[in-house]
Amino acid sequence: MNKCTIFCAVLAFWSGVLADTSRTFSKDCFNITGVISFNVTYKMADDKLSSYTVKLSEKAAVSDFNCNKTAGPVSATIKDGDNSLVVQFGINDKKTKYAAIDPDHWGVSSMTYNYMVKAADAKPQGMRQATAVGSFFVTPINHTYSCSSQSLKLENVTMVTGNHTVNITDEFVLFEETGLKLSVGPNQTVHNDYDYHYCKADQKVKDIVPIAVGVALAALVVIVLIAYLIGRRRTVAAGGYERV
Repeated sequence: MNKCTIFCAVLAFWSGVLADTSRTFSKDCFNITGVISFNVTYKMADDKLSSYTVKLSEKAAVSDFNCNKTAGPVSATIKDGDNSLVVQFGINDKKTKYAAIDPDHWGVSSMTYNYMVKAADAKPQGMRQATAVGSFFVTPINHTYSCSSQSLKLENVTMVTGNHTVNITDEFVLFEETGLKLSVGPNQTVHNDYDYHYCKADQKVKDIVPIAVGVALAALVVIVLIAYLIGRRRTVAAGGYERV
């Protein structure tokens, strides 16, 4: 392997790392941080499906937002070229469940992705809109949602043709994130682990750690006990303990 091959491999590796640099989109009432991409599945001329991935570029920025809850839901619009992501938050500061969000919790109530399909084999090309409506990333108020890796399926794909909105069946978009940190309310500094609310996948990992530590300590106690018994047996076999 020559020097150029090694250098090129290292350069390619770091290029991939830098390309996945986490982005932060923040205003007074929300903070979105992470590596965000969209896996777009579209229909080809033969009605088969194909897909490609779009990552938020360095030019992506918050183009519109609402922090006034009396004027409407807290929302953020992130624009990246022809594409845009609209996130609406639901904040339930009451004592009863509201819109599938538990009391004293907040969550994402809807996510809309407007995107341009330019693939030559797409049927047809043009702007589309995919949505997901529900209660996602639900988190206690004054806590930050955190997840190392997660995806959310946006369906109900539509396309405007003339004065008509056409539904495009079978197409969808996967919102994919890595290292997501999401908070609503006045931007807050996370002081310790208790300020985070982890997704289910990360919670399982955190539950495994103390169990693994406990098993390791138990195994260590057993090993020490066995070593002690073996040592004592050998001492007795050699003539017992010297008596005073």
